Amino acid sequence: MMKLRVLELGNNISAPLVGEILADLGAEVIKVEPPPYGDDRRRVKPEVNGIGIYFASTNKGKKSIVINLKTEEGYEIFQRLVKTANILVTNYRPSALRKLRIDYDNVRKINPKIIYCSITGFGNFSEEADKPAYDATILALSGLMDMTGDENGPPAKFATSISDITTALMATIVILWALNNGGPAFLDVPMIYTQFYLTLEDAYMYLNTSLIPKRTGSKHRYLVPYQVFKASDGYFFLAVFNDEQYNRLCKAINRPDLAKFDTISKRLENREFIESELQKIFEKNSRKYWVKLLTEADVPVAPVLNLAEAFENYGNKLVFENNGIKYIQFPVKSNLEPGVKEPAPKLGQHTREILLELGYSEEKINELAQKGVILVNKT
Repeated sequence: MMKLRVLELGNNISAPLVGEILADLGAEVIKVEPPPYGDDRRRVKPEVNGIGIYFASTNKGKKSIVINLKTEEGYEIFQRLVKTANILVTNYRPSALRKLRIDYDNVRKINPKIIYCSITGFGNFSEEADKPAYDATILALSGLMDMTGDENGPPAKFATSISDITTALMATIVILWALNNGGPAFLDVPMIYTQFYLTLEDAYMYLNTSLIPKRTGSKHRYLVPYQVFKASDGYFFLAVFNDEQYNRLCKAINRPDLAKFDTISKRLENREFIESELQKIFEKNSRKYWVKLLTEADVPVAPVLNLAEAFENYGNKLVFENNGIKYIQFPVKSNLEPGVKEPAPKLGQHTREILLELGYSEEKINELAQKGVILVNKT
């Protein structure tokens, strides 16, 4: 079976993360970058052996070619490259794509079988198609930011770039779906709408009861107790979903009087009392004590670990090192051949290699480099 070739014309997170996932799954991903700096993430320090750590987090396993697409010779290179590709993914603005002649209408003339995935903030066909979109601004517009944070505090952004990340995951899903159907396809992936899709029960509650969700910190809006509690030396998360788990909790902490709140509705109605009583109990002993006790009682519970603790307990199983940078490998295991553990590329690291494959001579490559049409990394 021939290896899939993916062209990525992406910046920052959403499209580059799609490229990284596809590379993890074994595709050949060619990152097409503009001179002189490439992806904006390359300029964020620190660097290790010429690769920015920030950049490496969304770009491992790819090849980098630098082409000035504003030039005719650069566009000719792009045309040759597109003919060899199965998939193109981009998060450039639609107007920029059209100006550079790398939009779907132009690309499909070059390669009628292409699967073309365009990630935007608001959709290619909306009035806001060219409006800039960042993770936090999309969260603010989707209602998710208003739902996040402490009850009496201001709205908060998520700990990671969750809007970018989930959009990338959604884009990858539809790319694989289109691939399974044989293509060609134009895939319009708006960040704003992926976030509405993720609001789940909160959206359904609003749409069907007009209830606007309030910020509740770590607490679940519809379940009690389902939240963080403070032990004498740290925090743990108690996740009681059903009546049976709640009954086991009451027995484990020797509080049979609390067992009278034996339905989800009763617990919601008495949230403040239950939370207060539990907090008084939990602050009398250590996090380790409560996690052990409740685990043995088959009550869902977990210590709240910081990132170092989380890697020590779980994450280090995913870590590999290449050229001085530690990477996180794809988390799903299978009996199929996995993607190779290749590092993130230096800017223009594979320009010469790819152009030679496309039929350019060494002499022509040197000429194009001197004219600024391409950038060839010499290190």
